[in-house]
Order: sequence, then structure tokens, then C-alpha cells
Amino acid sequence: MKTVGRADLLRALSHAEVIEAVEAGFRAYSRGEVVVPPVGHMEFADPPGDCHIKYGYIRGDDTFTVKLATGFYRNPDLGLPSSNGMMLVFSSRTGEPLALLQDEGYLTDLRTAAAGAVAARLLAPKHIERIGIVGAGTQAHLQLDLLQSVTSCRRALAWARRPEKAAEFRPRVLKSRLRRTCPAWYRDRN
Repeated sequence: MKTVGRADLLRALSHAEVIEAVEAGFRAYSRGEVVVPPVGHMEFADPPGDCHIKYGYIRGDDTFTVKLATGFYRNPDLGLPSSNGMMLVFSSRTGEPLALLQDEGYLTDLRTAAAGAVAARLLAPKHIERIGIVGAGTQAHLQLDLLQSVTSCRRALAWARRPEKAAEFRPRVLKSRLRRTCPAWYRDRN
């Protein structure tokens, strides 16, 4: 079984390919070709957290995937990310495990942002003056990064519950590799 880490995934995946794959998955789901059983869920009280187990496949594909995603909300106090996870890829012909994707939750975050990009490409007006972002965390950054490929809009208004997070958001985005050539305007809630 091959093990693939987060750094390998960051190098291997292009945002355009991920957006196309998510859109193809939505189309397959709409055609009734996808098997997605109910989500497994474990909740923890002390410390507060949860674990979701999600799995599914597209009928006729060579593989199926099982995802474990955790969220432990006091982890940032320990210097750890609040979410984590991994995916197991199996042969749908033999049940043999083929790959362990130790993505640390990255694929889940990227998939969510790609879903936003697909929705924007299909549903947003052609001319957009400003993108609205609620939040200043991982998803806010990824949403803006992936939206660049589906809209020419380069202005955004971001709102965060905590002013210090809003203040951290602007410089982090403006310094990011993908943003250097596409400066945007950000504003906190004050």
C-alpha cells in the first residue's frame, strides 16, 4: 500500500484539476451513479471534538474511499490544527488497500473550496464586483485561491468574528504565493 503525505498532495494537485474532479463528482451524483452511505459520527466531550467517517464510490470506478476527519477545537491552544484526517483508497474489484492519503485534512478543505468554485462558476453572475468571505481561516484562504480560476474578480470583502483574525487575514493573503499577482482588497468588521 502506498502512503502519500500532505506535502506530496500539495505538489501533485492543481486547483483546476480539483475543481474539475469535484464538478464531475457532482454530475455523477446527480445522475444517481454515486453510492454515499450515511456519515459515521463520534462526539467527544472532554476535550470537545468529533470524528466523522465518510465513504463512498462511483459505480463502475476502480476504487472506493473511506475518509476519517477529526475536529478537536481546543487544539489551537496546544499549537495544533483543530482539524485533521486521512483517507484510505481501496480497490473496488478486490477490496485491497491501495493508498493511505495522510493529508491532515487538506483534501477535505480543498474539496470544500472546490465545491464553492464550482457553484460560483455555474451560478454566479458573469460580472462580479466583489467577493464576500465570512471567516478568516483556512477555508477563507482556499475559497479565494480557487475562485481566482472561475472569476476575474480580484476584490473581496472579508468578515471575521474576531477582529484579531480579520487583521491577520489581509497580510497572509496578500503575501501568499497565489495572491502576489492578484492583489485584492480586504476589510475587517470594524
